[in-house]
Amino acid sequence: METDPPAKRYRRDDNVDPTNPDPSIVVHVRNLSPKATEADLLEALSHFGPISYATCMPGKRMALVEFEEVEGARACVVYAQTNQIYVAGQAALFNYSTSKMIQRLGLESEHPNHVLILTIYNAQYPVNVDVIHQICEPHGFVRRIAMIRRSMLQALVEFESADVAKKAKHAMNGADIYSGCCTLKVEFAKPDHVKVTRNDQDQWDYTTNAPTDAAARLSALTCSNALSAEEMLRPVVNVLECMHLQTTAALFSSSVYLRNCFYHC
Repeated sequence: METDPPAKRYRRDDNVDPTNPDPSIVVHVRNLSPKATEADLLEALSHFGPISYATCMPGKRMALVEFEEVEGARACVVYAQTNQIYVAGQAALFNYSTSKMIQRLGLESEHPNHVLILTIYNAQYPVNVDVIHQICEPHGFVRRIAMIRRSMLQALVEFESADVAKKAKHAMNGADIYSGCCTLKVEFAKPDHVKVTRNDQDQWDYTTNAPTDAAARLSALTCSNALSAEEMLRPVVNVLECMHLQTTAALFSSSVYLRNCFYHC
């Protein structure tokens, strides 16, 4: 079961007037739906500019969103002055925050790193290393993956470089693995290495020997609808549906063969 994230700490400038804060990369969001998540914020605000971080305070119906550049935050606040911005189906209020940045907790970090941590919201379908590898590999070589199955479903993904990880973060943050669910929140991680002790559905080291035939077949089924590197995430192919289509095709071919034998034999 998913639980609310721990309370965040914020770096606040005591010299700033809280009623009229100066432009900042951090935007304060109010009047949020109690059900709104960080993924909803990313979906609603990403078109204003790249977002570094977002965190909700469900009990207060508020959130903070940290843009990479002040231009993105300014575009959001200026637009909201004359237009409504809906987050999770409810109009929210936006202004600059007195916080200069949002301090990360847990495994998340504000510093660029070649390791990302992916948090999966609304996970209605199974997600394992094959699925994570499919959505990450188009952006660069993935060295290691480790799933974290605790109060929330997460994955640590190690890329070759911080530049590759940043590219993957921009492409995947706020996207859905499957249509309408399994929404991704992608952040830089504190660890600089993903520890893998064995290769299975929850962890994999792609720098070692090639996967076994069984693992390769599973990966081929799961990843047969490979993503284009230029596109956002698309729904991962449904393995059972693929098997059904293959079975149907085989039955159709058999019926054609039997019919031909009936007429020509």
